[in-house]
Order: sequence, then C-alpha cells, then structure tokens
Amino acid sequence: MGTNFDGLRNRFAKAYKQKAIDIQTQMIINYAPQALLKAYQGRTFKNRTMNLADSYVWVVYYKGIPKKSGYLWGVRMAKTDSVFHHTKVNGRKLAETFINKYVPINSNGWELVFAATAPYSTYLENGTKRGRFFVLTSIYDEITADFKGKAKVEKIISY
Repeated sequence: MGTNFDGLRNRFAKAYKQKAIDIQTQMIINYAPQALLKAYQGRTFKNRTMNLADSYVWVVYYKGIPKKSGYLWGVRMAKTDSVFHHTKVNGRKLAETFINKYVPINSNGWELVFAATAPYSTYLENGTKRGRFFVLTSIYDEITADFKGKAKVEKIISY
C-alpha cells in the first residue's frame, strides 16, 4: 500500500509562494511612501503653490496589477492651481490621472513607480536658465543601494 502526497505538497507550495509574494509586496508598499518623502525632502526647488508636491505619487504593481498607491500627503496641500504655459495645473488631479492611466513596464514581477506629475517637474530635473533642480532624482542612488542590485532601477525623465 502506498500514499501519494503530491497534491498536498503542491497545495502547500502554492500557499507558501503566495505568502512570500504578499510579504514582498507589503515590504515594497511600506518602503514607497518613505522614499517619496525623502525625495521631497531632498528637493532643491521652492514649492510656492504646493502643486508640484501634490503631484508626487507612488504606485506598486505586481505582474502589472496595481497593489497600492499613495501621495506625498493624504490631502491636497495647494490652495490654488498653478499655471504652466497658460494651462492650470492641479498637482493632485495629475497624480490621480497618472495612477489611472500608467501602464506598467514589467508584467512578470514587481514594479515600483515614483512620479512627479506636474509638467514643470521635468523642466526642473533637466535644467532651466537658473540651473538644474532635484525633484525626484535625489533618491536615485539611495534606491539603487537599498535594492542592492536585486532590482533594475531606472530613471526616466519624460515630458
């Protein structure tokens, strides 16, 4: 008489793998707001209207599915919209739009995205007449070190 434990072993293996995925996802979710806050604290621009800060957002994806997202602060801090090239800018609305429209690059594992969605953030990062300013890139080296080569860290500054 023999006993086959393959089904039981497969069930435990799946449950164990899912638990590991859930733990890793939560670790990244816990890391994201802290890193975003460090980026803001490391900024080299003045934030007169608070719209740029309101446009800061993070999103964690697993296999292309959003798991959680957040902002620099829980509420909108700007009292009024700013204006950029004759267009009103509401940083929080831009961040919300980003969350809803961004298409993850990685569909096999985790993707953690940080963005400053106000359109002038890229001008500040790339440089203006007054110089180059840190918006998010001040944390690039720290994120790279934190993940110790176990993740691909990319810096994309786009318009």
